Amino acid sequence: MPKPTARVRAAVTAVLAFATMLGSAAAAHAQSDWRWQLTPFVLAPSVESTTELGRAGGDVSFDASDVFDQLQAGGMLQFEGRHSSRFGFRLRYSLLDADADASSSAGELPVTYDQNVAEAVLTYSFGRGRDSFELFGGVRHWDVDVIARLPGGTLRRGADWTDPIAGLRWQRSLSPDFSILLEGDIGGFGVGSDQSWSAMGGLVYDRWERASIYVMYRGLGVDYEEGTRGTSSFFRHDAVTHGLLAGVGFRF
Repeated sequence: MPKPTARVRAAVTAVLAFATMLGSAAAAHAQSDWRWQLTPFVLAPSVESTTELGRAGGDVSFDASDVFDQLQAGGMLQFEGRHSSRFGFRLRYSLLDADADASSSAGELPVTYDQNVAEAVLTYSFGRGRDSFELFGGVRHWDVDVIARLPGGTLRRGADWTDPIAGLRWQRSLSPDFSILLEGDIGGFGVGSDQSWSAMGGLVYDRWERASIYVMYRGLGVDYEEGTRGTSSFFRHDAVTHGLLAGVGFRF
């Protein structure tokens, strides 16, 4: 039997992790000390990156205006829990699988761009009046795979690494139904990547008791390299992924 691909293994692992968390959430719900929320997002992404695969390097671009032609799969799933003690956690898993164009010394090249990002953070919430804040810290795991179709054949390079991250979230109530949400973090610090960051902001519509609508814009950046420059083992990924996120958060 053929071995499953890395993408399939990652998807199965993510599904099992979320199923386990949901089972634990259901068991603990009767205690009423926890509040849970599951939020699936769809996205319209853009990617600008400088990616070097061995001795070949170039700029990879993927624009949101071409999303229906180039995007093969994309989205983000978020699960979070908040305890009455103000402590909690948040899990995120996002994927982006797209065909893109790369500019290199060999000219314009087609590439396949596959980026999977998983995040797990611990949170502490506090606030006053209309403002609520959340401090968080944890890890962000990257799994990037790039396939370039060169004139002489196909070149494939990729890597996976884990960054520590720390950040802050702020949410302000504008009315009984609307609020604004801003979130940012920094990470890497040379542990996994040289540096990484995330920034997100937008509106939340809290019209219903058990559901909210999110319309956000998020940017996610990273600068990572491994191997020795000038050799076939070298891989560098300096990328910014950004775009609109729209989702529905279900509370239980």
